[in-house]
Amino acid sequence: MARLRERVYPDSQGGARMDNRRYFGLDALRGGMMMLGIVLHAAMLYLASPPATMPMQTDRNNSVVFDLVFDFIHSFRMSTFFVLSGFFTALLVEKRGVVGTLKNRAARILAPLAAGLVTIWPLTVLFLLDFMLAARYGRQELIPDLNDLTPLGQALMNRAPLAAAHEGEPALAHLWFLYYLCYFYLTIPVCRWLVARSLAFEDRVKRGLASPLMLIAFSLMTSATLWPFHGGQVMEGFMFVKPHVPSLVYYGSFFLLGYFFHHYREFLQVLRRGVLSWALLAAVMFPIARHASHLDNAAGGAEFSLHLGAVLANGLCTWALIYLAIGGALRFFDRDSPWTQYVSQCSYWVFLVHMPLVCLAGWWLVQFDLPAMVKFLLVCGFTSVVAFATFHYWVQKTWLSVFLHGRRFDLDWPWRRSGVSQPSAA
Repeated sequence: MARLRERVYPDSQGGARMDNRRYFGLDALRGGMMMLGIVLHAAMLYLASPPATMPMQTDRNNSVVFDLVFDFIHSFRMSTFFVLSGFFTALLVEKRGVVGTLKNRAARILAPLAAGLVTIWPLTVLFLLDFMLAARYGRQELIPDLNDLTPLGQALMNRAPLAAAHEGEPALAHLWFLYYLCYFYLTIPVCRWLVARSLAFEDRVKRGLASPLMLIAFSLMTSATLWPFHGGQVMEGFMFVKPHVPSLVYYGSFFLLGYFFHHYREFLQVLRRGVLSWALLAAVMFPIARHASHLDNAAGGAEFSLHLGAVLANGLCTWALIYLAIGGALRFFDRDSPWTQYVSQCSYWVFLVHMPLVCLAGWWLVQFDLPAMVKFLLVCGFTSVVAFATFHYWVQKTWLSVFLHGRRFDLDWPWRRSGVSQPSAA
């Protein structure tokens, strides 16, 4: 198992001497966060009570179980991913420099975003509209009747009145995350400057990161960025082409901290050792945060004390889950294995194509009166099989893999492989 105890030697630029180790656990976690998108968006189709900021028509076969699943995953998934993005961006800057990193990210993030907007995005919109029209009006046409769109839109706005502020804005669906990454990469010089300035207090920073109180400090910072959001939850604004400043600040703070963590890599050992503590804290804080958000939303955000409670509870819950996710990945998955490599390499493709597949499966299942759990499992199963199979047979050895990853792969199914894998390109 690779270890995290190597000594870090700062250089004059505020970076660190070359970090040549492979973070198998963090690779696996990054892939896992992408793949959780299948579960999150499948659950979204079967919500019993969609958030008041989400104009979403759900299946008539729904369950409050999926409200819990959706809230839980949403409370930490993208925050964790942006921490990891900042961490691996710092690693890439160390190896390629700022200019080389920006060129690499333009090729691996900006170009796939542009391609996705003319291929994946239209299919996502089509199948999502198909699903919502079928769920509301019982119609199963693949090409929707345009006359149905206006009453559907009005019904959704009535159902989610807090979404009216963004009515008419073009949404990016799940591709918003690539869009935000492009903004965050432009902050790399700022991230480097902050790391360089921290060197004057390096010993104190290391002691601070090793303290359990740092979790409180991070939580308070996140709570401050949550203040503009209804219920202290980021359920609005971030999916649109027009940049949503509160969302950029919220998610950007995680990217910046992830970049910062790469220099202070001993911090990872703190997360690894405290997994049980983070799990217990998260188990306590998630129901508290969810209840606090419910009370704040019920009051329409008019009660200062309720909104303060919601943002504080959600800030602490999010960081407890981030600590748990990263610590657990390092403790249980930080080793080279066929599964780790396969998940880390296929996850980008799975993320890109999963949303239209989820919506397609959900649309087809609307016509059947089945328990919500059965439909959910069928949606997840169909999406996973198609996404993994297309990566395995159509992507990994082709130009598509070069386009997404900068190289081709020749991976066998992980359950048929033994031994260790070779490091992949950054």
